[in-house]
Amino acid sequence: MNKQSSPIDQAIEKLWERRTFSLNERLIVVACLIREYDWRPLKAEWWRGKEACIIGADLSGNFLLRHCDGTVRIWEHELQSDRVLAPSIRDFLKQLK
Repeated sequence: MNKQSSPIDQAIEKLWERRTFSLNERLIVVACLIREYDWRPLKAEWWRGKEACIIGADLSGNFLLRHCDGTVRIWEHELQSDRVLAPSIRDFLKQLK
């Protein structure tokens, strides 16, 4: 592992072993994460919030978002709403098990 790699790059390298996130009674299984270099502002008809970037997805097809306020959120397609998972990328990645 490169000492200069970002926390998200390090998490991508370890995703095969650390891919679950606990949200109250629910277990979110992360299917993929996107390198920070590839993050782009989200432009979709269903997204009505402030600027956010898709940083990954879970096995249910929900998107993991990095919101402009720094929080990491999950966009739940069935509910058509987002929910805060962690106050920052680092906190989100620290909580992956």
